[in-house]
Amino acid sequence: MRRLTIVSAIALSLVLAAGAGYAAAAKQYQYTGTVTEVGSGTISVDKGGEIWQFSTEGSKDLKAKKGDKVTVYYKMVVQKIDTK
Repeated sequence: MRRLTIVSAIALSLVLAAGAGYAAAAKQYQYTGTVTEVGSGTISVDKGGEIWQFSTEGSKDLKAKKGDKVTVYYKMVVQKIDTK
């Protein structure tokens, strides 16, 4: 009986730890459109007249050029939070 309780407690701990790690991961989004500009450290993508600019900092082997249709996969990352 004691062994079953210990095994159950360990299993519950593992499930809770896995759930906490999953919840902490940032959600990934995507944006598909046509490249309008590739700058130093940025890329601009037009989707139906709405142009979004993305930082390419940390991206390796960026081969997109103006006019290419691309899908950008991104995560929202907070740089700073000011309280009012």
